[in-house]
Amino acid sequence: MMMSKSDSLELLKQGGHLDYGSVIPKSVIYEAFGITPPNFPAMLPAIKRFELEELAVASYIRNSLLNEGKYLKGETNSYRVLLPSENAGQVLKYMESADRKLKRALKLNRTTPSEYKISNNDEVRLMMKKESMK
Repeated sequence: MMMSKSDSLELLKQGGHLDYGSVIPKSVIYEAFGITPPNFPAMLPAIKRFELEELAVASYIRNSLLNEGKYLKGETNSYRVLLPSENAGQVLKYMESADRKLKRALKLNRTTPSEYKISNNDEVRLMMKKESMK
């Protein structure tokens, strides 16, 4: 019987794998969440399915850890829980990403034919967000 995601996450926590500064080999994540890497040579659909499973699990762990003030960073063959002192750097990356997306939203809205633009209220919200980010 396969464990639930929350049980798998709890197993990683009990093993000390999700403490600040922990480096978790990807194989440990795969085992805990029942993900089986494709055998070589694998067909592209099998590789993509595996990559999507890994991405879903990493996102699940990352979102769970955010509630604890932790961030899971992906590395080549492992994941690492950032130290508290590294969180500020990740916060800045999130903010930069939000800034880029806001600029793209404003550009798209500005160049959309007027009959299809978002409502005036939503446009005002966008502009206020842009101004508050300066």
